[in-house]
Amino acid sequence: MRALKWRYKLPLILLIIAAVLAILWFVFLIRTVSVEGNTFFPEDVVAEEYQQHFWQKNVLTNFIMDHLGFTENPPYVREAELSYPSFGELHITLHEKAILAGLCFSNHYIYFDKDGMVLKTTTEPIPDIPYFETDDVKDFTLYRTLKTGREELLSQMLNLANRLSYYKIEWERICFDLEGHASLYKGDVTVHLGRRTDYDEVLSILPDILKSALETGEKGTIDMSNYKVGAPIIFKKEK
Repeated sequence: MRALKWRYKLPLILLIIAAVLAILWFVFLIRTVSVEGNTFFPEDVVAEEYQQHFWQKNVLTNFIMDHLGFTENPPYVREAELSYPSFGELHITLHEKAILAGLCFSNHYIYFDKDGMVLKTTTEPIPDIPYFETDDVKDFTLYRTLKTGREELLSQMLNLANRLSYYKIEWERICFDLEGHASLYKGDVTVHLGRRTDYDEVLSILPDILKSALETGEKGTIDMSNYKVGAPIIFKKEK
């Protein structure tokens, strides 16, 4: 008799459980996704990135799986914070990887982070982001490390861009010649930086020198390609 009772009770219990789960799924189904901190892609694209799996479409399962570490961020995101303002709402706060500089190559502008990963490509330059010019690029793919024909070129660019950022030196573009010598351009001033593996020694003294040269309002060149500590630095004005 007991087995017979369970034979009838079990389907009922399973039915109740299924009904409860269905109600919970419906009540906490994510209907609205809001995004802040996005600059690379519009809100609907980012929302889709965080709604790819079935468990991401419900507040309860989204919350549980996120706290278990199952939420994957897009390649352009350093980290993200998920919050749930209401039963059916997901809010995403993005902390994107920062663009360090750009690269002008073959009518494209390629923007990369401090590690050389390509974050964005455009056909027109983005205002206020400095860039490098070189013909020595082998390949570039979104969210992959930039590939250059000369192996040390990427290291040069990253060292330069990171050091320029560190010393708060404003620049517009840097050009590399065929031998890998770098020249920085800012306004009407050109600074020849030469070919080095580490530009820290040169760039550590450049802010005051560049500021002084720019204040004259004249066009000229500063040659630091063979600079050694203590050597005189001359601003050669062009007529």
